Amino acid sequence: MTGTATLRRDIQALTAALEETRAQMEAGLAADLTGLDTRVATLCAEAQSARGDAELAAALERLLPTLDAVAAALTRQRETLAAAAEGRHDPHTARQRASAAYGRGASAAPGDLPSDPPATPSRQS
Repeated sequence: MTGTATLRRDIQALTAALEETRAQMEAGLAADLTGLDTRVATLCAEAQSARGDAELAAALERLLPTLDAVAAALTRQRETLAAAAEGRHDPHTARQRASAAYGRGASAAPGDLPSDPPATPSRQS
């Protein structure tokens, strides 16, 4: 059995790793979640064997929002990829993010160009 201090450190390490994974996913990078389910299940099983440790329970509770954030990022990433595969407009595409970053209004549709400047009056001779 893992000591509770070691288990708390393992939970904190997993939380930090998941926060980094979420940030990478939000930036559009792929995340390798291989073994995440096993790692979380192991931590939960070890925590269950240390019943009555309030600090340990609190550490596990702090892990939950991080897991939820990763799940939400994964869902958004999957929806973005599905939209791109189907050729649908996706507000999270690189073009839209770039437009937003450079201050171009979000109301512009992809491919829309700014309107032409007003014509200058011609001189008549």
